[in-house]
Amino acid sequence: MSDTVVKTGVGGTRRTASRPGFVGSRRELLIGGGFLVAAATALAMKPRNQLNMLGKGNIETLVPNTIGDWSFVAASGLVLPPEDQLEKQLYSQLLTRTYTNPRGVQMMLLIAYNGSQDGVVQVHRPEVCYPAGGFKLTQIDEHAIPIAKDITLPSRFIVAETGMRREQIIYWTRLGTAFPRQWSEQRLAVFEQNLEGNIPDGLLVRISSVSPDVGAADLDAFARDLYASVGTTMRSVLVGPR
Repeated sequence: MSDTVVKTGVGGTRRTASRPGFVGSRRELLIGGGFLVAAATALAMKPRNQLNMLGKGNIETLVPNTIGDWSFVAASGLVLPPEDQLEKQLYSQLLTRTYTNPRGVQMMLLIAYNGSQDGVVQVHRPEVCYPAGGFKLTQIDEHAIPIAKDITLPSRFIVAETGMRREQIIYWTRLGTAFPRQWSEQRLAVFEQNLEGNIPDGLLVRISSVSPDVGAADLDAFARDLYASVGTTMRSVLVGPR
């Protein structure tokens, strides 16, 4: 504690102790003011604009049972995350279907949608759910799907294998207006859109086949048929606003 010099008359001075309580109070006021500014800034930057391409739509009704030459045959047979990860709060809607064409080739479709994206659609990524199902990922390539004229989607091509099954897969994820290929990119996309004041919706589309004569080009063709077969709302869900 420092002393303060006080004049007492002609040629006289005396020392008094300074008031530490005043200094402390001033410091507390400054710190408290800083907290208030930080809180006000955080409130002002809180995301408020909900980006929800699906609205009140239902994917089950928006995706037709006939897609090009493909017809719906079953809602099972797809590789899914473990049951404990498929809780209702993890997604808004989940569609799983198997389609077949006149030649008997089967194509599997999974669409996982989350109206308020916080990263949970990540559990449906093939890199997560296929190894959890006992598959080994023997090939992972960056891929681009020419889904429509002037629309190319960043995606991934994956080959997943077990002793009795070999599945070729393409998939893409959309978060608001971003198309992250990796989990780290997905988290960054959510963060960046939050900074812009947006709460993005989230989508994962997975198309796969176990038919030996199906390759990436055939999977891409099914994606194009899917896009061409749905209406305006579902097109926005698949590829974002255009």
